[in-house]
Amino acid sequence: MMERKLTILYGSQSGTAQDLAEQIWRESKMYFFRGNVLPMDEYDVSELIGERFVVCVCSTYGQGEEPDNMKRFWKFLLRKSLPNDSLQQVHFAVLGLGDSRYPKFNYVAKKLHKRLLQLGGSALLPVGLCDDQHDLGYGAVFLPWINQLWDELGRIVPLSAGTHKLPESPREFRWQVDIANEGHITKDISPDGIDLYADVKMPNGFQTVVVENRRTTAAEHFQDVRMITFEKKAVPWCSGDVLYVRPHNSKESVDQLFEIFHQHEFGLDKHTCVQVKAIDSEMPVPSILQKPLPLAAIAEQYWDLTAIPRARAFAVLAKNCSNELEREKLIEFSRYEGQEELFAYANRPRRTILEVLLDFPHATKSLTLEALFELFQPIKPRAFSIASAMESGKLQILVAVIEYKTKLSVPRRGLCSHWLKDLQPGNMVNAWVRKSTFQLPADNKTPLVMIGPGTGLAPFRGILQERELSETPTSAPLVLFFGCRSSTADFHCEEDLKRMEQSGMLQLFCAFSRDQPEKVYVQHLIKKEGMLLKKLLIENGGYVLVSGSSKNMPQAVKEALIEAIGDAQHIEKMIQTNRYQEETWA
Repeated sequence: MMERKLTILYGSQSGTAQDLAEQIWRESKMYFFRGNVLPMDEYDVSELIGERFVVCVCSTYGQGEEPDNMKRFWKFLLRKSLPNDSLQQVHFAVLGLGDSRYPKFNYVAKKLHKRLLQLGGSALLPVGLCDDQHDLGYGAVFLPWINQLWDELGRIVPLSAGTHKLPESPREFRWQVDIANEGHITKDISPDGIDLYADVKMPNGFQTVVVENRRTTAAEHFQDVRMITFEKKAVPWCSGDVLYVRPHNSKESVDQLFEIFHQHEFGLDKHTCVQVKAIDSEMPVPSILQKPLPLAAIAEQYWDLTAIPRARAFAVLAKNCSNELEREKLIEFSRYEGQEELFAYANRPRRTILEVLLDFPHATKSLTLEALFELFQPIKPRAFSIASAMESGKLQILVAVIEYKTKLSVPRRGLCSHWLKDLQPGNMVNAWVRKSTFQLPADNKTPLVMIGPGTGLAPFRGILQERELSETPTSAPLVLFFGCRSSTADFHCEEDLKRMEQSGMLQLFCAFSRDQPEKVYVQHLIKKEGMLLKKLLIENGGYVLVSGSSKNMPQAVKEALIEAIGDAQHIEKMIQTNRYQEETWA
């Protein structure tokens, strides 16, 4: 059989694109392909010219930005000196991950697909546009797209006579996992005291200490919102920049996992030490797992015990399941045809992987150490807008603690927000800073209209604090539309905002939605300020910055601005010239 090489590259900000790229790599073994699966910036892009088949999986971040581990790769592809026939030998496929609530939906994947065509590449199939908003999640596009990919590759390089596609991937597991000698672990560190990420070098990464963890909402208010203050470090940041942290699982979740291990007589406990080894050079072990580690540290800091499992997890559970009923249901959930049932079982009620293990006891009993590393997704880092100016001497974030009910009896809790809520002064945290997606005007005299309901206030509090503390105060009009439920329950940073308003630096418009019989939101106040907004945005070339929930607010705000200034085309022009920017989250 002729050599069958397929190179799989990913640009991943939070780890999902990496997961899907690894799934493509795993399935490629069923069709006898070999080839690496790598972050784009770890691939020698000068070798692209010699590839025959390449798959790129990439997410879109913020205002249509490429992920951090794709930036060098993308910069190289944009070189004007590259001939238009550079990639004429290359057959490629691009899969994008995005969210259709954002204006630049899957922008990175679309740009990459277009650029590869410009350089002479041949598209194996249309760009796949996965949408996080789809009822069935990314799988709705990914699963048919990947089947189409194998069909197309099979047409171009068919298997040789007598060779047939394997029924399942021989690369069932990423890595080999052995029980290691506990003596390998440094004697003066208890298994509970190991920090997996202490040595991980992140760009702009640092360790910091919690100084204060203060609730900003009234004690009787239904939502707990926290202003968390960290010790200021030498790592610089600018107004609106983002702090990333990687949370730990709660003690309750970790205890529940080891209780499951105990019930099924796995012979594994918190002190069991494991050594993870590569099976294949195409799938190396991450640096943090390369030394022997106790399962306690892995369970607390690496496996996401609250994640909603994807189709792949059910295929792993089905593998050695001895119970026919359980096995049939697991196989159904793992296939494209069963995605609606999987959505109803897992996604809609937000069922966690631990709850799934309890629901399928026979499958759980048959799990191996290797299978556990397939089953559990790694904990993904979470991003929070920095709510303070560098000049303030404090690094602060504003965090809404997430807790809500579904049809399941136990309330759903946000992994990161609850971890942050429980941090105590003196606790050490690994963090790193990333540039804001907001691009502020170079001229400080340009008016800013900021719209930030709830914790959407965070980046604007940082911007305002920077202007307030600046040695050269700006005379630019600064306008903030802030919204919350009540002036007495959840008016975050009230003291700061009122001080800035009284000094004449800020024009403040507050929508307290529940303080009167009819609900009042920021968009209602925007509609009333047509004269002011026309002056700032049309006459004076001001910027609009929107921050907060991506659900209904951004669209309602945009419609309100169009009504206020009476010019839809002007708003569209502002979007195109980056004078209208959104930083929103699900």
